[in-house]
Amino acid sequence: MSSDQIFSKLLVPIDGSEPSFHAARVAINIANKFNSEIIVLFVVVSPSKSEYANLTGLVTPKQIDMIIENAKKESKTWFNRIEDIVREKNSNIKVSTKVILTGVAVYGEIIHYAQEENIDLIVIGTRGRSGIKKLLLGSTASGVVTYANCPVLVTK
Repeated sequence: MSSDQIFSKLLVPIDGSEPSFHAARVAINIANKFNSEIIVLFVVVSPSKSEYANLTGLVTPKQIDMIIENAKKESKTWFNRIEDIVREKNSNIKVSTKVILTGVAVYGEIIHYAQEENIDLIVIGTRGRSGIKKLLLGSTASGVVTYANCPVLVTK
């Protein structure tokens, strides 16, 4: 990372909640200032094995593909909404989207992805779709803040 590009790669985990879209807007403003790339990530938690198991009790690659395809359909409108905001702000910002299926905690997959992709900053909302309003920080955001190897900006 060069000195003139403090944050060249931003990661924005989303789940379709308003706090995640707010985090995306904050990331877009940062990307606009630093000419950063934005990666928008949707992590899908693998459903219980019994939900997609075949008669032998196994989850096949075809069923895994089906789960990912359903997640891509669900997240397409979210990704489009964020890309529309980018076009309004600055069409030169590079945005990529990614859907990942995980069997572990969502924050673990976010952290792993950030490490693999050499992310400079994770921008995440305080709470997601579970929206337990009594918590100051949702469990995913809390896990990312606690274990990430790069800076994390939590937006409210």
